[in-house]
Amino acid sequence: MIKTPKSLRIHIGIFGKRNTGKSSFLNSITEQYTSIVSDVKGTTTDPIYKSVEIPEVGPVVFIDTAGFDEEGELGKLRVEKTKKVIDKCDGFIYLLSDDFENEFLKLIKEKKKPIIYILSKSDKDDFEYRKEKYKNYNFLEFNSKDNLSKKIVLEKIKKTFKTKEERTITQNLVKENDTVILVMPQDIEAPKGRLILPQVSTIREILDKKANAICTGIENLNSVLNSLKKDPDLIITDSKLFSQVYKIKPEKVKLTSFSVLFSAFKGDLKYFVDSVKKLDNPNTKKILIFEACSHPPVSEDIGTVKIPKMLKNKRCDLEIDFQRGDDFFDIEKYDLIIQCGSCMHNRSQVMSRVDESKRKNIAMTNYGITIAYLNDILEKIALPEN
Repeated sequence: MIKTPKSLRIHIGIFGKRNTGKSSFLNSITEQYTSIVSDVKGTTTDPIYKSVEIPEVGPVVFIDTAGFDEEGELGKLRVEKTKKVIDKCDGFIYLLSDDFENEFLKLIKEKKKPIIYILSKSDKDDFEYRKEKYKNYNFLEFNSKDNLSKKIVLEKIKKTFKTKEERTITQNLVKENDTVILVMPQDIEAPKGRLILPQVSTIREILDKKANAICTGIENLNSVLNSLKKDPDLIITDSKLFSQVYKIKPEKVKLTSFSVLFSAFKGDLKYFVDSVKKLDNPNTKKILIFEACSHPPVSEDIGTVKIPKMLKNKRCDLEIDFQRGDDFFDIEKYDLIIQCGSCMHNRSQVMSRVDESKRKNIAMTNYGITIAYLNDILEKIALPEN
């Protein structure tokens, strides 16, 4: 489980001013020397990620951040990096300081996600005075040298972040004993010797559901279908092969793609399906294609080559831009955003982008939904429950 990808872990951000004990807290909770601890203010510069396993919660990643009161030009850059972590978090641990109600805490509260308040004990300050000051707040005392206080905090973390209802990739489309064919082209975009994350995660889930996974390439799909005694229950394909697989598959066999599955798993499927229809609106002129992961561009790249070509075949008047990375910028000028499946980002980060788009009244969809729509098969493919 320690190798669970970060994108599938619960993200818990540790926030507070400089020297409030954030790094000491992380080291103590994880029982490892993960973050450097010093009396010098601003020791933590860039966010530090530490993956751990917490019983009853599962795979978690703690994020230790720079203090939001950093000063100077370099300090401002560090604060901006700290702000960007907020969108990735499923919840927060906030270490109290001398000014509880500040602008940064307001940003965290706006996310309406769980917050655990911590008052860290130090031998160098008046702890009793601070306890009295914050007596109206529901905080937990923490002392890195006290195992009991650590145990209490861990129990609070378990209670707060225990998964009540686990989201699944295939949702209602796969059940026990089903047979699923996965069409997985291993082209130049796939890392040599490895499968890409959506493929690995989907195969693992199918096996966990006690269903059967058959992996193949498009060139062998016909022979695989002919070898089966009965038709498969579902075919999952790489989105760029939608039209080819649709022509080959038996009429009554359900078809979807990895990107479509991840659009529901990580984002807002209904919003994506509704948004893609803006391509038929003549007022839709400017489109942003957004890819979350970073890799050198290749000749057959789906985001920079294939989807733009399909869009231009439909509407030659479209203006298409491309961005890559963690964050949107200057999205107000676009009528539609088409993002990748976001397999490398967690749901909180994807939904933050969705919420930003909704607030700014900008339509958003993803690669798989777009390709299905441009191939006129969106209404004919299987969509998971969102």
